[in-house]
Parts: sequence; structure tokens; C-alpha cells
Amino acid sequence: MDVSERYDPNEYQTYSHPQDITCGIHGAKEKDPGKAVNPVVSFLKKYGHKSIVSLGCGVRINRIDNHIRLMTGLNLSYYVCIDRLYEIESISSSAFADPEGMTELLIRNYGGNPHNLFKAIKIFPGTLVEDLQDVSCAAVICQRILPYCRWENAIISMNPKLILQEDLHGCERQNFRGMGYVRTRSGIRRYALKPFRPWRIFPGEYNMVFWRRKDFGVEKITNNNFLWFRKVIESIP
Repeated sequence: MDVSERYDPNEYQTYSHPQDITCGIHGAKEKDPGKAVNPVVSFLKKYGHKSIVSLGCGVRINRIDNHIRLMTGLNLSYYVCIDRLYEIESISSSAFADPEGMTELLIRNYGGNPHNLFKAIKIFPGTLVEDLQDVSCAAVICQRILPYCRWENAIISMNPKLILQEDLHGCERQNFRGMGYVRTRSGIRRYALKPFRPWRIFPGEYNMVFWRRKDFGVEKITNNNFLWFRKVIESIP
């Protein structure tokens, strides 16, 4: 069963918002204090500990292989997508860079029915990253961030165990060093994350940066003699 078929967006799109509010960020919308609580905030307050959140999913949700690898590796229940855009296309054949491999992964994790993944996808269009200030979640994906946006404080306030920066066009400007997070190369191996482009930007660097919260271990280390070595490796910029 191929998970790359096109889906009806009504199957997974959760909320929509009115488009009558303007914001200081060009093209975005601003929170209206007179409105009810933002739906994504309500959702994450209830299910944030079971959710991985993709910031800036874009008009088309695609190349989410690593996101789902991380989601299943952490045994999470929901893949939450937000974007300031109000129209987000339904999932298409470009959702996965490796459809066959992801189908196998989903069959193993969803009782033989990979389509069950799409019941776990929750879309919140018309949502700003700033809306999620102090709203906790298990993990954060930074994939599409404009270079002038600095969201470190908002992301840190969400207290994720892991932060994956991917595609490195703007999102790499978010630097979490010294904020309770360290880069983890062992985490890339632990969750079998793969760069969706075949080339590397710098020697030894895949076009992704993976951060872990200092109090969260991505793998159990039974030999403490190697603990210092891992810390040295993860401290390299």
C-alpha cells in the first residue's frame, strides 16, 4: 500500500482561521486579544507531550521523511503542522522523498495500515510561531524559516526534547547553544535521520542540525568511559 497517494485535505486539516487581521510581520496575521484561545494552543496544551510540531510547513507538506522517523522513534501520536499561510495543499506524492522506505516504516508502526498516519496529522493554517510561546511539545521541526526571523526564545519556551533544523535555508540561524541544548550527532544515527539531498554543505555535515535538551538522552550509554567523548563531539560547533 503506497502512502504517496493524494489525500483529501478535509481528512487531516483540523482548523482554519479568519483572514481579517494584519500583523507587523510582512504577509502574516496578528493575534487578536479579543478572540478565543488559538485552537493549536488548546490542542497542544492537551496533547503537546505526544506531539511533534513542524514550524512553517509551507503551502505544500513535503519531504517529511525525517519528521516521521523522529515521530515514530519517540513513539509520538501527532504530527502538528503550523504556517502563517491560510491555504495548505493536501498531501501529494512529494510528501516523502523515499515513499517505499516510508511505507515500510509506517506498516511497522501503524499495525499494517500506513494510511493511519494521516489521522495523526493535524494542520493549523494561519498560525504564527509566536502563538506557541510557552506551549510545550515533545519535539520541534524547523524547516522553512525566513532568514530575518529569530525564534529561539519562542522555541525554547516550548521546552522540546529535540529540535531538528532541516534544509538549512534560514532555519540554521536559530542557534540554541547556551540555552540548555547541545547538538547531537549520535541522535541523527539513533533516529536514522537522512539528508534528503545527496550532497553535504560542509565536510562531515549533513544539511541538518539536530539539537537535544541537555537533560534528555537520545540513547543509553552503558560505558561511562565514552560519556566524556560524546560530550566533546557534541560540543563541536
